[in-house]
Amino acid sequence: MTTLNVRTGPMLRYDTVDVATHVYHAYAMIVTDDATSDYSIVPTLRLRWQEVGAAHGSAPADGTTAIREDDATATSQAARIYQYRGAEGSFTFWRFKIEIPMADTQLAVAYSIEGEAHPDSKSEAIRGMTGHTFFVPARDQNFRWAGHSCNGFSASVDESEFNGPNPLWDDMLREHARSPFHAVVGGGDQIYCDKLVREPEIQPWNDEKDPKKRMATPLTDEIRTAIDRFMFNWYCQWFGTGSFAQAIAQIPMINMLDDHDLIDGFGTYPDDLMMAPVFNYIGTRGYFFFLLFQLFVVDDIDGTSETDHPNRSMIIGGKGVYMPWYNHSLLCYLGPKQYILLVDCRSERKVDQICTEYTYGRVFDAIRRMPPGVEHLTILLGVPLAYPRMVFLERTLSSSLNPIVMLAKGLSPGFTNNFNGQVELLDDLGDHWCAGPHKRERNALISAVQDIALSQRLRISFMSGDVHAGGVGLFYHRSSIAPSADSRYMLAVITSAIVNTPPPPQVISLLNRLAKKKHKSLFYIHTKETMVPLFEEDLEGKKLKTDKYIIGARNWCAVTLQEQTGELEFDLRVEKVRGGGETKSYAVKAPPPRWEVPKEHHHFFHHHKEANPQAAPPATQNAAAA
Repeated sequence: MTTLNVRTGPMLRYDTVDVATHVYHAYAMIVTDDATSDYSIVPTLRLRWQEVGAAHGSAPADGTTAIREDDATATSQAARIYQYRGAEGSFTFWRFKIEIPMADTQLAVAYSIEGEAHPDSKSEAIRGMTGHTFFVPARDQNFRWAGHSCNGFSASVDESEFNGPNPLWDDMLREHARSPFHAVVGGGDQIYCDKLVREPEIQPWNDEKDPKKRMATPLTDEIRTAIDRFMFNWYCQWFGTGSFAQAIAQIPMINMLDDHDLIDGFGTYPDDLMMAPVFNYIGTRGYFFFLLFQLFVVDDIDGTSETDHPNRSMIIGGKGVYMPWYNHSLLCYLGPKQYILLVDCRSERKVDQICTEYTYGRVFDAIRRMPPGVEHLTILLGVPLAYPRMVFLERTLSSSLNPIVMLAKGLSPGFTNNFNGQVELLDDLGDHWCAGPHKRERNALISAVQDIALSQRLRISFMSGDVHAGGVGLFYHRSSIAPSADSRYMLAVITSAIVNTPPPPQVISLLNRLAKKKHKSLFYIHTKETMVPLFEEDLEGKKLKTDKYIIGARNWCAVTLQEQTGELEFDLRVEKVRGGGETKSYAVKAPPPRWEVPKEHHHFFHHHKEANPQAAPPATQNAAAA
């Protein structure tokens, strides 16, 4: 019997469903220590599945399920997709392909890795190789899924105040045990890589007081090695321990990155910093490890052609601005009536751009190729599309001659960031869609999405994270139209953070005051935008007179399509007491699309130009066919 020393895993990742054959596609991955693992037999995943009968079965709290002798079975041999080599040894990444034929009822799929776990295995999810269970919905069943973001702590946070990272993951697992989730969607910052700067080889670069000298620091082999060492070890630790590791061994992930998956603010700084050797390499390797650990993808192995890509949900966009990788977006089947689009808003980001026109064209084309019958499309964008404007603060902090800024720089060393001496808050404000340099792109995106919604009779909703607070924005027709008949009616759900600390109460109060304003910047496309007063009660159940728009507490979101009404429910689960892990429910529903599609309708962005034709890979059909 083979023995594997599992460093991290198993982790699950959902891809999509082939609608022509009703085959469910997913992956599992483990990372093993080469020195103490036996590879005489290629690692093999064994799967057994059984129908659980009801539309919503129940999942055991420990992730295991009893196996019957007559259950359907399959095996999957691992593919070696990457080997990390460091001073501590070498480690292999093994990827297992999972293909399950969908049935008339939901399936409970138990899986295990053949062999036995080495006694030194560090993975808390391996359970001595005894296995886990995940759930595959019935052919005609829409996925129930969970959304989250900001799955880590900022460097300055006292983690003990929150009882560490586990409480809300435990809450999600309790809900999963009650009624299974079919996927867990990470909306960005699944890991915080900012502490990379504390590595001994990188500390001198970080401690350099002169931003110009820091940016001129050469990229040495020692620094290269330190960056990879940190990324590998930190990912293994964060994805391999605690309740998060237990969750992703039972609920397949669908992930998209934001800045902290690379390093704070990557893409929002001026060119001189973004192209500085050390900083640029951090982002480049951060994106590589994002693909590896979160998407189970290695471009050198999998290629960048959608036609041949092993991930059917993959949409390959334009080439990164500050990194040698293409944009990797995803369009995933979530049932006969719903899909989710996860847009990579980081690889092409710069001060005045979030995505290239080429990438927008690729994702819009994929949406248009979705099969008939889809009614709901959730578009995941790392940073909220609708959020209280902070324009006055952005303008104030942008001016280095502003006396408030000059005073604060002198009194508070943390007021400016270590990378280029820019005001620390400015990269966060500059990241937002409503920031001055991004506003035109934002409005064009909303216009294009509304056009697609109208022509394809799709109810489009947005989900985002990033801001460490919960809330819901709303776009709607400036005339009085019933929501179900209004193609412009789009919720913008904000779920953040599942682990990190919320902003101070004073900031939450300020955001709530700003949230009351109804904006007119989209009147030219007959659209109003506002925030939804979702929080009529506080976390103790008391009626609120103010601060009804943004809530400052950790949260995650359960998403369920209500079969009887056709509504898509986004249920924010907000932590009642800091670190307590018990949550209060705040639900909002996106109505089904109930309007007539015009016979002839012009498509914005339909005939898109390639922003960088030389960098664009060949256009292909993969994500749409899934």
